[in-house]
Amino acid sequence: MFKKKDKSQEQEQQQPVEPLYRFSERVLTVCAPSAVMLLALVWAGEVQPGSAVVGFGMVVSLTIVLTLPFLTNLQNLAQYTHKLAQEEDVSELPRIGSANDESARIVAAINQMRNIWTTRAEQLEAQTMSDAAVLDSLPDPLLMLDEDGIVTGANFAARSFFGFNSRDKKLSDLIDDEALLAAVQRILGKKSKKETLEISLQAKVFNAKIERLPAEAKGGAVGILALYDMTAQKQLEQMQADFVANASHELRTPLSVLSGFIETLQGPAKDDAKAREEFLNIMSLQAQRMSKLIESLLSLSRIQMNEHTKPSEPVDICEILNNVKTVLESKAEKYHMEIVLKTCPPEARILGNASELMQVFQNITDNALKYGRKGSTVTVSCRMENNMDYPQIPSARLYAVSVHNKGDPIPEKDLPRLSERFYRVDATKNKAVGTGLGLAIVRQILKRHDGAFSVRSSAEEGTVFTIYLPMGRRGASEESGDSATITAPAPADSEKP
Repeated sequence: MFKKKDKSQEQEQQQPVEPLYRFSERVLTVCAPSAVMLLALVWAGEVQPGSAVVGFGMVVSLTIVLTLPFLTNLQNLAQYTHKLAQEEDVSELPRIGSANDESARIVAAINQMRNIWTTRAEQLEAQTMSDAAVLDSLPDPLLMLDEDGIVTGANFAARSFFGFNSRDKKLSDLIDDEALLAAVQRILGKKSKKETLEISLQAKVFNAKIERLPAEAKGGAVGILALYDMTAQKQLEQMQADFVANASHELRTPLSVLSGFIETLQGPAKDDAKAREEFLNIMSLQAQRMSKLIESLLSLSRIQMNEHTKPSEPVDICEILNNVKTVLESKAEKYHMEIVLKTCPPEARILGNASELMQVFQNITDNALKYGRKGSTVTVSCRMENNMDYPQIPSARLYAVSVHNKGDPIPEKDLPRLSERFYRVDATKNKAVGTGLGLAIVRQILKRHDGAFSVRSSAEEGTVFTIYLPMGRRGASEESGDSATITAPAPADSEKP
């Protein structure tokens, strides 16, 4: 607990041995009354001068004999207490005479107080360390602020978010939000005790709570700023709103069709067996469409919910593509088409969710069959290339998968909007049978995988969809995800690629 000083400091701070003249001064001060009395007797003629000098010498000698032990003990005690005050390591007790001596009892009392202080200091230090450990275990950033808005303390979450050198910096250097800084100034200026507001930092939404401490804390902190991450909750609220809006919009048409046919079957076509069979077939198709729509919306919502949780399992893209080919071969035969899977490059380390990537390639390949020319070939090829065009992908090398079909080209004006929810190319609206969510699902899955996709389309070349995935291990700052979030691919029903 006690700090050790270096030799230079010890020499400067150590109490020096009392000089002889100081001791002589004290002895003479004690003997002064006797000297005055002897001088008076000599002046009155009652004592001879020689006898007075001998008497004074005896008084001085007796005083020295009686006071020297006491003054020595007092000096040793003074040096001992001085070292304690300077927090030096005191390993030896001062040399004191008898245990019954007053100085010995004083030393005992001082040692007892020293032990009490040491115990309390150790308890306080342990409590401080425990409090710091508790604060560091909290998942939300906490900042301690002094009167000038300087950060005097930060828990581990805050240091990770703002940087490990965030202490001793002004809050305005870490957070550029006028409303928050104004609220902090009100708290530090004692104009308010507690305030709460919502702010955005580094693409995240936080509920910020600022409160003034009841007393000044360690390091001069007088206020605390706590940031609670509300990003996931806000995203969930937005997804719920989008789900309700999209579902109500897209379900309106098939529900209207079903309602119309039911009214017709209950009225004019009540006894028409031929019309009843035709209408029931149409109603069945509309019910299937609603089921697929709901399934796609739920799949999209699940993927969005896990958007910031990066998958971390190694997956084999070649195996996934072979599975996609097997699943869609019967559909290709129905369209009199063929799926050709070219040889993939040697196995590369791709981190992802196998089920979600299966959904991506199945949606893209299904689109290629759906909108390709009857009797043509859909070609799936793979390659590895340097990352030259996609700075948002955190990898120098990319694994690219291209799906190429022959069919009507996609107008250039429609290319940027293909992954929008429910967007359909004008030329395909009449024959589209999907939900319009397939490419939106593809985009969300690739976003979660730090990937991207591109589209090229022309009358001569046809349409080529290319999926780009990062190769190699992601940075340590990214989180690991749960690869079992999506358990099975949703129907491949997105619109024309």
